[in-house]
Amino acid sequence: MRWQIRECEGDKPLKARRSAFRCKACGAGAAFVLTMTFAACAQQQHPSPRVQVPISAPTDMKEQDFRDAQFGVRFKVPPGWEITRRDHEVSTFRQDARTAPPKLQMRSVVSLDFNPFPQSTLAGALVYYSVQKHAKATECVEQAAGKGEPNDTQEIGGMMFVHGHDEHGQVCIEARDEVYTAYRKGACYRFDLELNTFCSVSSGAAEITEKQMADIEARMAGILSTVTLDWSKTGAQPVPPASETQRKKLPMPSTSGGK
Repeated sequence: MRWQIRECEGDKPLKARRSAFRCKACGAGAAFVLTMTFAACAQQQHPSPRVQVPISAPTDMKEQDFRDAQFGVRFKVPPGWEITRRDHEVSTFRQDARTAPPKLQMRSVVSLDFNPFPQSTLAGALVYYSVQKHAKATECVEQAAGKGEPNDTQEIGGMMFVHGHDEHGQVCIEARDEVYTAYRKGACYRFDLELNTFCSVSSGAAEITEKQMADIEARMAGILSTVTLDWSKTGAQPVPPASETQRKKLPMPSTSGGK
């Protein structure tokens, strides 16, 4: 997860991801400070103007190109999404990608920098790209499908990926991860489409709807639809959002890192 719970302190600025939001009263909302862009404030004794949360990408933002020269992977980053090659700036990779083995290296993470559904329990959306060198084919498949036989595959950039689904939370489901892995020449390539929410209990927010989740999932799948691989002549191919019937909840990871 990438949000922290913190109380507001007067007019002290909230340190949300690249955000100029200030800690003004938001009514009875929960005190969530997301290390992405989304933020809400706890109750204040003195009423103040509401926080204005961005609900769309700025009109002056342009599409970005990402390239991993070492492993030959390219994709495009839509306007309103931020990309970084370092974990812990907007993400917590090991908590989100629960089946990731210790040797899997995160190569990039793309994060949604606006909230199209500010009244909902949406907390964030991220697309992780990672690679494990010196991997085994069976272990690569198990990262997405668990110990059982894979029941879903998806072609991405001309290479066939195994698909699996993971979700977890305590009071409610707080994280949903669509996992895609593919093995090639001793390396395991992996994409994680992570959708995070918070529990609506006592927060004042409306539970995110299936339609809203489908919208975010389509945006993330759209990034996978731009993936190209330097060794493949196929080029980018449309990747649909995972359907409910395809989703297979993964087993809890072991203490050894999900192997």
